Amino acid sequence: MRPTFRRDYVIVGASIGADGADASGELCISRGRIIETAPRRAARIDLSGCVILPALVNAHDHLELNHYPRTRYRERYDNAHRWGEDVNAHLNDSHFRRLRAFPLWDRLFLGGLKNLLCGALTVAHHNPPHRELFRRDFPVRVLRRYGWAHSLHFNSDAEIVKAFRRTPRNALFFIHLAEGTDDTAAGEYRRLKALGAVGTNTVLVHGVGLTPDDIADAAPRVRALVTCPTTNRWLLGRTADLDAWRSAGGDIWLGSDSRLTADGDLLDEIAALAQPDDSPLTVSGRFRAEETFGPRRSVSTNAAGSLIGRGDWIALRADARLPIRRADLALVVRGGVPQIGDPAFMGQFPALPTVPAILDGQPKAICSGLAEQIRRCALQESGLTLQ
Repeated sequence: MRPTFRRDYVIVGASIGADGADASGELCISRGRIIETAPRRAARIDLSGCVILPALVNAHDHLELNHYPRTRYRERYDNAHRWGEDVNAHLNDSHFRRLRAFPLWDRLFLGGLKNLLCGALTVAHHNPPHRELFRRDFPVRVLRRYGWAHSLHFNSDAEIVKAFRRTPRNALFFIHLAEGTDDTAAGEYRRLKALGAVGTNTVLVHGVGLTPDDIADAAPRVRALVTCPTTNRWLLGRTADLDAWRSAGGDIWLGSDSRLTADGDLLDEIAALAQPDDSPLTVSGRFRAEETFGPRRSVSTNAAGSLIGRGDWIALRADARLPIRRADLALVVRGGVPQIGDPAFMGQFPALPTVPAILDGQPKAICSGLAEQIRRCALQESGLTLQ
């Protein structure tokens, strides 16, 4: 009988958290959760030279669209709804028709895998809550309770009002808003407010065209603004005014959007917002939250919370420099179970079956359960090869 992976272990030798805690600290995991005291007879895993951080949170992705190539039909758009109309007009082109024909599970799985590989283990999906997203074997955790509308352009006023009213007040309501630089985008916040769909649970996605008056009104009123910088710069030429939003008291979350418009994954979005003198730890600190999609805080961030509780975390080599890419992650751990990492670290976990792989030219080891899913998927993740 194959030995069972021991889910009780203690990480030693690593710095814990983005504040550079003492390297002698320990991270204790029992039955998939991070606890304060080491369990009895726990295995000891030496991650010397690494920093342990909470797993990232991706506040905006269209999970079933990540197998599409980055697509646009003009050099620059003044409003993303024109991009949407261009794409809709080409959906029956042969390459789109072929990509649309893949089974929903495979398309969703690839989107989940994209996020897992970059350490984003909790994702807000901006589309219908397909039941496949909540299967136990889906690669990442997907926000389960939420309301959503696409946008003021692709939904009617009545549809938006209905969607907002049906969203429980303790659940988030997501909508693309002001995704453009024209007068139409500049008027969308006032339109949404007039519909009665601006509340403490409203999450605005993109917000590039928000006016200074909009920002002053919306930032302290809504739950958060989600920025997707590589999508916004590629389609529109600029991003939202994040400094003004933060100065007005608003929370900012980070989203990757899908590969249909974005550079790649959430690490690319973090790199896009980094300042010249930033280190990976300062960027991580800027996007760290006490709880996933939780109550308003003075600084909104993008990690899955404190390191006490859910056992979702990532390890990064302490000497890593920006931009951080997915192959730079030393470990990605979900629910206490290492999913992918450097072979030397993955090999320390007792009775963890793994499969060798190459990720963007770097040798990795992947948990065998995840590797089997990857083999069964009809779509292939670019840059990942199982050996």
